[in-house]
Amino acid sequence: MTTALKEIIRLWLRQKRHDFKWQQVFMAVYFSGLYLFLVLSLFFAVREELAAHPLPITLALAVPLVAISVQVGDLLMKLFWRRSPVEMDDYLRTRPVPVRDWARFVLFDTSMGFLQWMLPLMLSVVIALVMPFWVALLALVLTFSVTLTNALFQNCWRRAPGNEWTLPLVFGYLFWTALMWVVVIGGVVLVSIQAGGMDLLMESFEEGSVSADYMREVPLYAVANSLLLLLLNVLVCYLLQRYFMRLKNHNEEAHTPVSTPVHSLGQVSLWSIEWVSVMRSKRLRNSELIIIVIFLLNTYLQQQPTVQSDMHGVNLMLVFGIAFPSIILAQWVLGIEANFFAGIWTKPWPVEGILRRKFVVFCALCGIMAVLILPCVIWMGMSPWSWLCTLLFSCGVFVLPFMASCLFSSRMDLFASAFFNYQGSNKQLNVFSFIMFIPMGIYLGSYFLLPTLWAHVIVGGLGILGLALHRPYIHWIANIWHRRRYTIMERWQTE
Repeated sequence: MTTALKEIIRLWLRQKRHDFKWQQVFMAVYFSGLYLFLVLSLFFAVREELAAHPLPITLALAVPLVAISVQVGDLLMKLFWRRSPVEMDDYLRTRPVPVRDWARFVLFDTSMGFLQWMLPLMLSVVIALVMPFWVALLALVLTFSVTLTNALFQNCWRRAPGNEWTLPLVFGYLFWTALMWVVVIGGVVLVSIQAGGMDLLMESFEEGSVSADYMREVPLYAVANSLLLLLLNVLVCYLLQRYFMRLKNHNEEAHTPVSTPVHSLGQVSLWSIEWVSVMRSKRLRNSELIIIVIFLLNTYLQQQPTVQSDMHGVNLMLVFGIAFPSIILAQWVLGIEANFFAGIWTKPWPVEGILRRKFVVFCALCGIMAVLILPCVIWMGMSPWSWLCTLLFSCGVFVLPFMASCLFSSRMDLFASAFFNYQGSNKQLNVFSFIMFIPMGIYLGSYFLLPTLWAHVIVGGLGILGLALHRPYIHWIANIWHRRRYTIMERWQTE
């Protein structure tokens, strides 16, 4: 280990100690204990069944299948939540740090990440309960090789300067994925051929007529298949690491400075601030994507005929599918602007104008969600009146009250992770968020207790009334904010 690499690791350890929080340890212990409790409870519940019908040793062949099955979920999880250093900061750039040492440090930091070990450990714990210890250890190593390859691919992707470097990554990743499946499926086919066919193999296990010699031979196929897949992943990791060393995202000598026009804040409109803050902020962007996917999926699932018969024909997720992405942003309101409020309040933009444009953006987001749910109306039998009245209710009743959260907003970190992050929240805002149960109760009570026609009239009428009164309501909120502006701004400065 060179002196430069030792120094980088020492600085890395110092930063980890500085950023250490006991809250993170508590959360990790809590969720790990909850996971172990659920797994052990399930195991003890089916232990007698497993004792009566023991699992055949050939299930060790499922270890490679388990390893490659986590590939897509692990990649998506890393794209949402993983942020590891791939470029040196300005302090290290002024030091003689070789490219090889920096690449080794990035590999070290990537290997030590929590997201690298979470899925392998979870799967190996489950496998250890029903299979021998060596099978669980093999699953741990094999799954870790898959997650490490995903992480190294992401490192190269983030460092690649252009399409000429990213396109080989894409095609190489797809080829690696296809080759993994070929290796794993090929091993299973070889075992089935050795046993005289997959159907004969399963029948022989059910009848208990498998010979002891064959039981000893089958693990050899499983180990050979797993080792071949592990060798492939190690080779791909080595190639990605070499590729990472060749990438140069910052080269001051090869590129001359390019003059670009600087746009002042005065040339940026209030409309662009809304969507730019969401697109550039990891915390807001990830939260919106996750919420949109979750509630859209639940809305479509709730529209199934079997579910509708149990819910009196009411889609309980419809109002959440339309309104909840807007509520995620509306709960912060001025928490985003609190990061640069000293510059905003020097511009001729009144607070009322900012709040009014925010409300229009939230309504537009509700409209986009309604369009995404429109196939339920066209092909899945959803009432168009329910869809329209829910859209009006979401804008005029569900989202509008959250504009008052600007009176309790705290400054939020735009570039922190959204995973279990409560920064930017406070006691007043948490209490105020319970206001969402009022429109929720009105909506569900109307459709469950009243005839459908009257429910449409009440829900749609309240939505239209809220839209008609949004200007005086926002004007009233803005006046209260102006009376408290010094207290609010002083709180923002100390956060």
